[in-house]
Amino acid sequence: MHNLPEGPTSHRDRSTAALSHVVVVDQDAATVVLTGELTRTDGDALRRWLREAASSATDLVVVDVTAVTGCDPAVLEVLVETADELRPAGRRVAVRGATAALFSALQGSGLTARVHVERPADDQPLVRGVSALAGSARALAVLDLSLATVVRMTQAVVENADGASITVPRNGRLGTVAASDDVVLEMDHDQYDTGQGPCLDAATQGLSFHVPQLAEESRWPDFVPRAAARGIKTILSTPLLAHDRPIGALNLYSRTGAAFAEHERDWAGTFAEQAALVLDASTRDEQQDDLQVRVALASRKAIALAQGVVMHRHDLDPAAAYALLREHSRRTSVPLRDVCDRVVTSRGLEPDLTVLLRSSDD
Repeated sequence: MHNLPEGPTSHRDRSTAALSHVVVVDQDAATVVLTGELTRTDGDALRRWLREAASSATDLVVVDVTAVTGCDPAVLEVLVETADELRPAGRRVAVRGATAALFSALQGSGLTARVHVERPADDQPLVRGVSALAGSARALAVLDLSLATVVRMTQAVVENADGASITVPRNGRLGTVAASDDVVLEMDHDQYDTGQGPCLDAATQGLSFHVPQLAEESRWPDFVPRAAARGIKTILSTPLLAHDRPIGALNLYSRTGAAFAEHERDWAGTFAEQAALVLDASTRDEQQDDLQVRVALASRKAIALAQGVVMHRHDLDPAAAYALLREHSRRTSVPLRDVCDRVVTSRGLEPDLTVLLRSSDD
């Protein structure tokens, strides 16, 4: 492990703390520790530091903002852009140590949709709810474009479909992520406003709802008059299912009574399956990326703790302590993470680690 020099980025008013940094590198990650205030003038320096850290890291660059005293939202765009720049080269960026306020700003910048950001312990559900839409907008853009393509294809293939939409849960409530036109969007919102309708039931119950004659329908008394007023006579809502649970609905609307024959309902089912696959794949990819980064961060913390223990007990510098742990791992074929866990949880060094220490003194 080694430290790169620290230094200020620029001259500031004396009332603010100039930004400085230290880069700590080991076999698992390069950690950029920031101290001071992040202003818009720090953008170029921040980009340079991240690139330098990435050139030394195996695959993970951690930005530690624990000691950041303030942050201009404009400079966060640099963090987002640099994370995107490093991803094709196999470098992942993670952020840790953010306060609740800074975490909210990171969400607003779109960073939490691109990289793993450790959630602060004092982050409250209200803060998450307010900032989730802005924070997830960039990552969801490609997903929503894919779902919009499914909507267009469904409307083109299913005869008599005057409009189509897809309903999925977002930010704790159901909403329309793709709609063929404004009338369809208003139809969906009529259901959200009244709390009634086939798209809501399909998305929550996982069942198909076919309404061949809306004028004869009595299940949704507050919604049906609104739909009829818009000229709709037939509705078909097909659930999006993943692992046998509903994750949304594909909705078809027609101004023709009894518009959808059995084979057209089958087509709707086929397109609903495709939409569900897109949604499920997106969720699994995000979860896998997040899990990998969480594991790497946990390993990083364990190594740092063990390194500190060895340094304190035997008056070693960081590089010597880390080298000792790695050599023990190599000789015993025990993973470095496990070696570090044992050192931290033991009252004294393991016998073979002590032997290594003595041999190095000789």
